[in-house]
Amino acid sequence: MSKIAVGIIGLGTVGTGVLKLLMDDPRLRVKWVAVREIKRPRDIDLSRTRVTDNPLDVVNDPEVEILIEVAGGVGPIFELMRTAIERGKHIVTANKELIAKHGAEIFQLAQRNNVTVLFEAAVGGGIPLISTLQRGLQANRISRVAGILNGTTNYILTAMEDRRIGFEEALAEAQRLGFAEANPRDDIEGFDVAYKTTILASLAFGRFVDVESVYRQGISDITDLDISIAKEFGYRIKMIGLAERRPEGLDVRAHPMLLPVHHLLASVEGANNAIFISGSAVGDVMLVGPGAGQMPTASAVVGDVINLASALHLPDFAPYFQPAIDCEHSRACPIEDSESAFYLRFEASDTPGVIGNLGRAFETHNVSLHSLLQRGVTRDGAATIVLLTHPTREAGFAGALREIESQPTTRRIGIALRVFRQPA
Repeated sequence: MSKIAVGIIGLGTVGTGVLKLLMDDPRLRVKWVAVREIKRPRDIDLSRTRVTDNPLDVVNDPEVEILIEVAGGVGPIFELMRTAIERGKHIVTANKELIAKHGAEIFQLAQRNNVTVLFEAAVGGGIPLISTLQRGLQANRISRVAGILNGTTNYILTAMEDRRIGFEEALAEAQRLGFAEANPRDDIEGFDVAYKTTILASLAFGRFVDVESVYRQGISDITDLDISIAKEFGYRIKMIGLAERRPEGLDVRAHPMLLPVHHLLASVEGANNAIFISGSAVGDVMLVGPGAGQMPTASAVVGDVINLASALHLPDFAPYFQPAIDCEHSRACPIEDSESAFYLRFEASDTPGVIGNLGRAFETHNVSLHSLLQRGVTRDGAATIVLLTHPTREAGFAGALREIESQPTTRRIGIALRVFRQPA
């Protein structure tokens, strides 16, 4: 049986791992690799494949049946994917931003051209999450997906807690170890988790969610003080992606939360990912594993390629692989319509009346206070106040926060975080 010709676009960390796994596979022949810089030194032998700096060489080759996209980005890559699909090529991608922003268009085009697009590596790295949702749990009506979906932020928050270091030091350490990019914006500001959560919501609920409607908050304002006080209150802070059905629509968001220390997600440390899926028949399923890294992500990519290579010998296999998603976009519910308990840290003048002002602001907006403590006074007379509320409407807390911020005794609002809410 002749080998199936494969082309790879992108030879960064993940692309190199993919090529390493594919070079000796008896079923596949890597005919092309497209790179940005041909002359750049690499730690892999490229003598058995053609190398180009023009990805259209790969896309336009009629012999290439499977195109692997591990370059990342959206603009030019999206156009390349469109062209490849129109040329009848099957796609395997690790590009979560591409699927989150353009998934509906890509899958509609794939259906019209009777080709398959697989994207296991786009969410969860080496964890078989996409295939679990698409095939393993087909008998279930999924009500909720929640989890730690970014290894960089989980590593940073774990380091801040374990070694009592600040955010900047933990980030620099993550960059030295290769967990964080030189420009870590997508990770620490929550974009990466928002993309992944959008994909999971679309798969779980059967309709594409508009990623621009997904609420997002990053971790860059979290301090080691927040980590330690959260622990005193019985919580650990984790960056969470959440998607669930609610009577008023789909609640999809990506932001840091305080999780009870006994919750299984709170025990996930380092660069690992963990995802809870709640199904009508199976109950709660938790998947844990490496969410990033060269070989775990490459493993997911190559798993898709091997599945495709096997299916290519079957008649009319493409519809089996297509996700059952309505290609009409749905917007996530506005965050203002949700309910949560809140953690708030702010600085106020150490003068009489501060607590009374705080109480009046909460009373005006129907927010009930659970706990409050004060930590130290600086030389310029500023006290750090930290509080927890009982569950309340988001709009009510936002109103109280605006009033607190406008009070003359308030020096600075530090951070407001939500407390993880267990499903009813």
